[in-house]
Amino acid sequence: MKKTSWLRKNWLLVAGLSFLGVHIGTYLIQRAAKNSVKSTVEIKHKNLDE
Repeated sequence: MKKTSWLRKNWLLVAGLSFLGVHIGTYLIQRAAKNSVKSTVEIKHKNLDE
């Protein structure tokens, strides 16, 4: 009888953690982009006021 690999035994855990990792990574990238745009707009707004 073949020994089943850890990955085959725990495929659901691996799939779930991969799913969460992708979504958390996407969230962090979106947040960083949003903050970058916000700071760029603030800098442009300050330059217009001067």
